[in-house]
Amino acid sequence: MYRAVVFDVDGVLTEIDSIWKFIHERLGTWDKAKKYAMLFKKGKIDYIKWAELDVALWRGIPFSEIEKIVQEVKIRKGAKELINFLKQKGLKTFAISAGLDVLTAYVAEALKLDKAVSNELIVKEGTLTGEVKVKVLYNNKDKVLRDICKKEGIKPSETIAIGDSEVDLPMMEQSGFSIAINPSSYEVARKANLTIYLNDLRELIPVMKALLS
Repeated sequence: MYRAVVFDVDGVLTEIDSIWKFIHERLGTWDKAKKYAMLFKKGKIDYIKWAELDVALWRGIPFSEIEKIVQEVKIRKGAKELINFLKQKGLKTFAISAGLDVLTAYVAEALKLDKAVSNELIVKEGTLTGEVKVKVLYNNKDKVLRDICKKEGIKPSETIAIGDSEVDLPMMEQSGFSIAINPSSYEVARKANLTIYLNDLRELIPVMKALLS
């Protein structure tokens, strides 16, 4: 029996692939940030260092400016209806994102999610300090899911995980059933229990009905 659904945020509950890149592009810091991304991909720096370098580019930016940028992000069509359906069925709804809390909190509030975990921007007196508290790495969503489940009294095997990228694979493999939507790679599609290409999350409602019956 499934008791909860856990979602990725970027590319799943929203229509953008990366809140990091989205903010960089709006602030004009993407050219510098691209170099850090390349260093990470080449194994020159770890994920935490990458996140720290990224956020350091935003030191001194008013948090209100970041919030305004986040409000430009479109929540994926049908997300609210899907979440409402799951709640009507008595399921908990969680979000685990390797993105930023400023977006995850915005999405969680809009969709009334039960819990959301992501990386925390440090703000002092209304301004970004250029620091970040990293909670979700590129490879630890399984641990984050286990931690949430422990607090909620749910087994990971009682969750349905929905993701789109390789960052989601640990979470998807830990869950009882995994769904890849618009997967970013063959590996994600191959490892998911079910793969669906969609623009509207309401298309998942019949799938959920079948899984919960």
